[in-house]
Amino acid sequence: MPDKKTLWMLNELEGFEKPKIKLEQYATSSELAVSMMEMINETVGLDGVKVIDIGCGCGMLMTTVATLYEPESVLGVDIDEEALETCSRNLETAEVQERCDTLQADVLDPDAELPRGEFDVAVINPPFGTKNNAGIDMKFVQVGLQMVRPGGSVFSLHKSSTRDFILKTANKWENVKAECCAQMRWQLPATYKFHKQKAVDIDVDLIHFKKLKTIDNDEKQSEPESK
Repeated sequence: MPDKKTLWMLNELEGFEKPKIKLEQYATSSELAVSMMEMINETVGLDGVKVIDIGCGCGMLMTTVATLYEPESVLGVDIDEEALETCSRNLETAEVQERCDTLQADVLDPDAELPRGEFDVAVINPPFGTKNNAGIDMKFVQVGLQMVRPGGSVFSLHKSSTRDFILKTANKWENVKAECCAQMRWQLPATYKFHKQKAVDIDVDLIHFKKLKTIDNDEKQSEPESK
């Protein structure tokens, strides 16, 4: 658990000034971000690794991982220029800007120039998907799997109510193993005008998508035959 000074700093980071409903922008709470990173570190380790935050928004996840641990580097990618400007300020506030960088890109654009296959860990708090955008969370996961190297891991948040569907779907993907490593509670404050309650608690799962290593034909041919 981080010390009080670190928690206070994370709580003071800027959120979305004018959140865009089209992008389903919701600020990740510091408590949720810390819980996520503690679980990820316990599962795969975060020191000395390359991390990418896909759909980083204002940078709560990437700031948290860079503050609590010693990753080799952290890259935050988002489509929204205003969010990335806020993210950069938050990185400076946390004094972790030297090992962090940002990239403006539409991760769902197949032609986007993204550093694919270069990271050890991808972290995602994806859009959960509205009626007009169903399935977008899984599209973000698939992008995450493209970004990590073979043997790398994608950790993504999803509504607990969708757990069975997500695990069943992802475990059918080639060279992917998915499992729920934690259930958490996200206290989501009212963000848009149509929100009538001041805050709602949402049960969310942290899902670990492991990108399995594969043996290519050359490696298979070089392996000694079993007797």
